[in-house]
Amino acid sequence: MAAAVLYLTDPDSAALAAVPVAGRPLALRAIVAAARAGAEIVAVPAQLRRPELERLLARTRGLGRRVRWLGADDVDAARALAAGGCLLVPAAALVEARTLAPLLADFAEPTETTLTESLEAGAPVLRVTADTALRLVPALAAGAPLGTELMRHVEATRLKQVTASGLCFCARTPGDLAEADRLLYAGLGTDNDTGVDEYLHRRLSRGLTRVLVHTPATPNQVSALSLSIGLGAVWAFWDATPLSAAVGVVVYLMACVVDHSDGELARLTFQESRLGAHLDWAIDTGVHSGLVLAMAVSAGPGTVTTTVIGLVGSAGVALSALFARYLPREIAVGESVGGALKNMGNRDLFYLLLLSFVLLRWLAPSALPAMALVVALGSQMYWIACVDRIRRGRTAGS
Repeated sequence: MAAAVLYLTDPDSAALAAVPVAGRPLALRAIVAAARAGAEIVAVPAQLRRPELERLLARTRGLGRRVRWLGADDVDAARALAAGGCLLVPAAALVEARTLAPLLADFAEPTETTLTESLEAGAPVLRVTADTALRLVPALAAGAPLGTELMRHVEATRLKQVTASGLCFCARTPGDLAEADRLLYAGLGTDNDTGVDEYLHRRLSRGLTRVLVHTPATPNQVSALSLSIGLGAVWAFWDATPLSAAVGVVVYLMACVVDHSDGELARLTFQESRLGAHLDWAIDTGVHSGLVLAMAVSAGPGTVTTTVIGLVGSAGVALSALFARYLPREIAVGESVGGALKNMGNRDLFYLLLLSFVLLRWLAPSALPAMALVVALGSQMYWIACVDRIRRGRTAGS
């Protein structure tokens, strides 16, 4: 059984571990990281057992049955956990699950392993064998500071050292909390972020998220707010004037910022959910489809032809988004055609589309129907390419 034990590095670490960083105590962040990395049991010093931490543990999915509190009278429980070796994590550490996962993946190996980065702070993240763990049982059960002893153990033995694959930082002084906060917010981006996301949306959304983590707001409520703002952008582009279209771009920017903030809030407060992911995708798709329809309607007010073109384009956006989300392997991103088609749907190019509409509405409104037709045809390319790839794959396999 893979077990992790939070330990106190020095007499001050219990107080530091209880301090909220980005809305959640460091101790909770360490517990969640260990559990998500694969620890079946996470033992926590009883000194950290406070009503607020217990309330947050109860609200965090998947933690309730994994946490074990260790006090001075729990030597037998600590010995049972140590019998198979364990992963020792500083209670005031800021680590990611992907940082701890390699140490738990080969848990059955009779070797001790530490993260190189954790040694710099004198607070090793350390996987120890049963012999070492059993020797530490009295101190672990009593919640005694172990930072110095563990560093001596590392220096006296030839431990395997590995480089952290993600965040690894331990707060040793109150001044370190500001750095922990900075590191958390700096790592809120995702692999899907575009240039506009990185240099504009994230810079604005982090400020909003800093406020939201201290409120009862849930990520799904923030998603609902982004939908409301996004629909405001659709309204601004419907039968648009040059001014209302320009306002619509700004409103769309606001919707994107709020849309980024809901995911940031979910990750910082451990409220990620499948429902939230589906809701976020549905809102993005709905807003983009609505904007394509609104621009087509504005291209020929009262004209049935442009409305039909808009409906075709809106459907194309929705279908392409559906294929991109649920059939990501049908066209590999690395392939020249597939990659180009998939990248056509990112927000950077959508901004270019919106700004092109504003300019044409102002300078050359007669060109808008042609633009609507091009958008309607272009929006079909990705999903049609996916269907063709599926068909060719089935033909080759028959």
